Formats: sequence, structure tokens, C-alpha cells
Amino acid sequence: MTTPPLHPQAGTRSPLGTTDIGEKLRIGFITHFDQSEDTASIYRENIRLVQALEAQGYDSAWIATRHFGSGWAAAPSPYGLLGALAASTERIGLGTAVLPIIFDDAVRAAEELSVIDHLSGGRLLVGLGKGVPSDSYQVFEAYSPDRDQSFSEKIETLHWALEGNQVEGGSQSIYPANTSLQGRLFHGSSNDKTIRYAAERGDGFILERFGNGPEREPGERQTFQRRQLRTVLDYRRVFRETWGDTRTPYVVTSRSAYPGATTSAALAEASATAARWNEYAGILGRVNPEYSPADQLLSDNFVWGDPEALAADLLADPTVLLTDELVLGIHPALHTIDETIAKAKILLDEVVPLVRKGWATGRAELLAHEEAGVAS
Repeated sequence: MTTPPLHPQAGTRSPLGTTDIGEKLRIGFITHFDQSEDTASIYRENIRLVQALEAQGYDSAWIATRHFGSGWAAAPSPYGLLGALAASTERIGLGTAVLPIIFDDAVRAAEELSVIDHLSGGRLLVGLGKGVPSDSYQVFEAYSPDRDQSFSEKIETLHWALEGNQVEGGSQSIYPANTSLQGRLFHGSSNDKTIRYAAERGDGFILERFGNGPEREPGERQTFQRRQLRTVLDYRRVFRETWGDTRTPYVVTSRSAYPGATTSAALAEASATAARWNEYAGILGRVNPEYSPADQLLSDNFVWGDPEALAADLLADPTVLLTDELVLGIHPALHTIDETIAKAKILLDEVVPLVRKGWATGRAELLAHEEAGVAS
């Protein structure tokens, strides 16, 4: 018998307290399709990865969607891959982190996503964004230099299309409708205005893995994490003020966590497997190549250690305590799919139980402060 998906179909559109969103920490895993430069096999190999994640018991699998192969991410469009994953899995949630919707036709995106979600049995988790920085986006016909305005317009059109509305001035309606998917849309941004808009719109939002500008320093990780915490609290406040108990806020947070037998062994291995990424990030000015391997990783908010050390580090991040779905990954380390599967199993079996235990207590304390209006 097929196990029903763990993600409630209504998502943010469920009344507060009617789902386990916020009651149980959901765990996802993200892949950037960067494990190999062989594009002939990378897509099939990642389908195998997601099937393994489902067998291991992950709640969700997320695929990075980036144009121009940015950071070696090899999936510029998620639709074909999501369709293949929907047909080759049964239970696991399928997420995009994130689909740069501003370069797409929002009605066509709604059609694609609606079909795939129906095929999957209501398992899509659609992260939507504006794309990572690039000087080449003008190649897309839908490109607009006003990214913020374009994003909000695309979101509005996407919601309209998912409702199956009739075309103005025409006789036809958008098909197939999928109003349940409206509750599983997440805005991916570090822009405060965009995140408040997600709350006002009744959508979820997904937090980036690493900081920006001066936050990308090894000594500024806590500053970055506290900034994200304030963002989550602001989203929850606006969501509550807008929707009360009629809808449920939904926050997804992505973090890199590299497990090893010991903390020193994990650092040695991570330093070697992330060397290609750190060199690339250094060229972009995102990581200082003069730093030690450990400080280069910390600049990327990349943590490592034995299971106990990893769990402690994640629980020391207040943003993790207020997230509803924690998406882990070993990116930017370069691994085969089999090595990635093995690391994912260690994370889920040995790290996650410790995180879930501390998450329940730490979250309750933070929410108590929030309700008292003294969180900072």
C-alpha cells in the first residue's frame, strides 16, 4: 500500500493547529547536481539519490535550480526532473530551491507545476526566487531589470493561474487548477520587503544557506544567524497580523552540515572535497583565499563534525530553532552519488534525532519570547 505524503496538501492554507507544521521538525536534503561534470549521467544519478533519500526516511528532497551552471549546479529547469522524480518516488516531498520565476512565463509555470503536483499526489514544495547574481539574465525574454516588481507580479499571476481562473477577454480557463499547491509556495529571498510580502500573501518562505557581503566572514556567522532569526520573527509577526488563526506560517531553512567519525576527520575531509568550491568562491570574492580551510568553510556557514558536534552547532543557530523544515546538505563538497547517500544517512540517523530533541525545547523558549514581545 502506498504511504501518503507527509506534507499536508493545504500547507500554509491550513488553519493554525490543524497540521503538524511547527509541531514536528521536518527534515529535507538538498542536491545541487554538482557531483560530476558528466551531464549525461548527472540527472539519472540524482534521481537515484532522491529514491535513496526516500528509503532512508527523509521528509523532502530539494533540487537547486540555477541558470548558466552557476556554482556547477546543473539543473537550469526543474520541470523535467520533478516529473521524473514524481513518477519514481511515492512519499517524499519534492522541492525547488529555488525556481527563478522572474525569468519564466508564470502561467506556463503554473501549468507545469500543477501537472507535476497532481502526478506526485500533492508532494511539491515550490521555492520561488529571483535568481543568483548574474550579468547575463537579459538573454531571457521575460527579464526585467526591476527584479522586485517582476517577482511580485509573477507570484500574483502564479496564484491566479493555480486557481484555474478564466482568461480575461477569452472563453478558456487555466487547466489543470491546483489550489492546494498555493499552500506550498515559498518565497526565497533575504530581502525584508519580499519576505513580508510572502507573509501578507499567505505563502511560506525559504532562507538562504549563507550570508551576504560582510556576513561572509568566519567571525560573523552569529551575526548572520541572528539577522535571519529577526527575519523569521518578522515573517511570523506579519503572517499572524494578516491571517490570525486561519492560516499557518511555514519556514524552510537550508544548512550545510558535513558529518565525520570525528570532528577533526570531518574537517580534513570537508576541506579536501570543498577545495574546488572554495577556489571558485575566492575568484568571485565570496571567500578570502588567504583564510585557512576551516575559516573558508565558516565563511560559507558550512559546519562539520561528529554527530554530537554537528547537532550542537545546528541547535546553537536560533534560526534553526524557528524553522519548520530544516534542509540539510553536504554541498559544496564534491562527492559521488553513493558517497552523498552515505553522508545523508549519517545525518538522518545520527544527527537529526539530536537536533529534533533540542529543537522542541529551544523553539518553545524562543516562541515564548516572541509572544512576550522581547525577542531580538
